[in-house]
Amino acid sequence: MLRRRWMLLMVLGAVCLFVTYRNIQSRSTNAESLSYEKYGRGTKEQSIVMGLSHTMLEQKQFISPSSTEQIDSYLQMNVTNASRFLSPQLTKVTILPHKVPLRVGDSLRMNIRLFYTDGEPMNTGGDYLRIWLREPDLKANANGYVTDHGNGTYTGVVLLPWKGHPQVIVTIANSRHHVALIMKYVNQHGLLQMMASQFIDSSGEHKEETQCSPKHDAILAECTLEERCNLTMRNYGLPWFCCKPRSAFINCDDIKTVKSNKTTMIHDLTRRISREQKHIRISAFQTRVEEDGNNFTILSSPPRPCGECTPKVTWTHIQPVGYYYNNVWVNRLCKFETSNVTCLRNKRFVLLGDSNSRSIYSELCSMSKSTTLTAHYTKEKPWHKLLMARNTELNIDLMWAPHNPPFYVGPHQPLETMRSVGNWLDRTPHDKPLVVIIHLYYHLTRTTLSVFRAMVKDARAGVDRLLARAPDSKVFIQGPHSITYKDVLEPIDYLRQRHEEIWFLEFMGIHDKIFYIPNWDRTAGNENVNTHPFTKTMADVTEEILSFICRQRS
Repeated sequence: MLRRRWMLLMVLGAVCLFVTYRNIQSRSTNAESLSYEKYGRGTKEQSIVMGLSHTMLEQKQFISPSSTEQIDSYLQMNVTNASRFLSPQLTKVTILPHKVPLRVGDSLRMNIRLFYTDGEPMNTGGDYLRIWLREPDLKANANGYVTDHGNGTYTGVVLLPWKGHPQVIVTIANSRHHVALIMKYVNQHGLLQMMASQFIDSSGEHKEETQCSPKHDAILAECTLEERCNLTMRNYGLPWFCCKPRSAFINCDDIKTVKSNKTTMIHDLTRRISREQKHIRISAFQTRVEEDGNNFTILSSPPRPCGECTPKVTWTHIQPVGYYYNNVWVNRLCKFETSNVTCLRNKRFVLLGDSNSRSIYSELCSMSKSTTLTAHYTKEKPWHKLLMARNTELNIDLMWAPHNPPFYVGPHQPLETMRSVGNWLDRTPHDKPLVVIIHLYYHLTRTTLSVFRAMVKDARAGVDRLLARAPDSKVFIQGPHSITYKDVLEPIDYLRQRHEEIWFLEFMGIHDKIFYIPNWDRTAGNENVNTHPFTKTMADVTEEILSFICRQRS
């Protein structure tokens, strides 16, 4: 027995010596590897060669456990001209130690330390940062992610999916002051930009327009809390409150239309911070990536066709979900299979949301060569009315419809044409297999998160009812996309994460029945500016959706 114990101790000692030797050797290698620090935007960009020992692909869940506490902290912030603001010039980006050379499939990590303009390091979190990779000569880009440690430091991670000399870019997407100012304003007014409804009596002779908001206690200049119509039932069960008409000939039941204005009551500081303290570049440098150990020059899509994937896997995807190379989207979850028009045969497509789901409707109409049944709407702008198309030969029906208020239409729009997702689904016939695509996003970045959650809850209830009567339906949720246009005052990066979290939580229990189509990595990596992503991007989203429902037959 003593001899066995002695031999065991000798083996353990040898193992410890070996591990110690490898650790010393590893530290020596890391010390010899190149590191790079960039202080602000004034430093000259450098071309460097770096290696990283991490080979596990990072995963990132939607859920942020502290999101409720975070919104409360933003609402409690008192931002004034005298506040301490962050300094992009003093921000410090440090590449973490790694081996050389970097190879395809490695991840590049860096520490980011934020500073105030007075030179003091920040000691709190809440700013939203971006990191991405691009190489224009290869028409390639890949989005990364940034982890907030809550103390003024952040960790940026970007996957290296191709061989080349990509540029790594880090920006401050939304400062916490930006988030706080906009969310406080929206919490007070219910909307970022003002909206109104028109009331018309039965004779059509008496009309009146009044201010509205989806928040019952929102600040409305035209009326007190006691002078408001509760029009929730007229808005398909979702909150809508308007000042009561003053005319003796009109009452609350006479509501007919809704409209939006570009006017807002935000003060100059909020406007200035929302325009200036976002998408600020703090670091940009070039690196070199070699082929991997198997001489592969790019990360390919996995061999499994998307048609073999269950919906559940689309809710907990790896980061990033894909990347662009030679202007082709390389999906990392599954392999796209080229779809032809016969895949659409004998189906009814129902697309609900805003103009970015309407673009998918247009793609499907073009693919199927369907005849538009509502062509008279094409001459009207903005185009926010029901659209329908059909291909009789292939027995394909398509429709697109806008969601209900708050929906920022320009001129007055009848409420009849803007229904809730649940109401549209209840009205949809099940005479053939249904494909439903839902996109609730940009119009709802201008209201409170509780209003957005109410819209998603309505969609969930509608989907539950749909699946009960039409269990063969395929339902897709189209996620948020990046917007960096300077006049978009909403803190898009912050709201994107909150919206994804709400979708995830409200659709718990049916993740195995509903597909989630993320669109953030496509649009953040390709540096989308406008509220509408590139046409090519939306064509790729359409292809991904069809890949999940169209199986190739050998």
